[in-house]
Amino acid sequence: MRSATTSTALVTAVLSLGLAAGGAFAAPAARVSPTTVVAGGTVTIQVSCDTGTTPALAATSQAFADGAVTLRRTQGTVYTGTAAIAPAGNFTSGGPDPVGRLSEWSVDGACPDGGPFRAGFTVDRGR
Repeated sequence: MRSATTSTALVTAVLSLGLAAGGAFAAPAARVSPTTVVAGGTVTIQVSCDTGTTPALAATSQAFADGAVTLRRTQGTVYTGTAAIAPAGNFTSGGPDPVGRLSEWSVDGACPDGGPFRAGFTVDRGR
């Protein structure tokens, strides 16, 4: 019985350490606001990187009117930028749901340490 109790305690301790260490090396957090945008509208992208003193990052999306946007470091390791969404006519082909009113897209990029980020959003091309 003693070895079972010891084994359980050891497994619990190892898992606890693993979870604590995992937070120290978390993937970059990215978000797009609003999460649903009309074609021709704008979105704000905010990325929190683990490290970084680089003044700017690039973020790309096939839904952006220009294909890419520059995110500027605004506070610590947080980068923010605004992108124009392509007009409704651009959403008639391509994308996961090209013929529907709503289509899902993503914005992608990499933090200064090379850690990739991705956030999803929906484009509403109207009627």
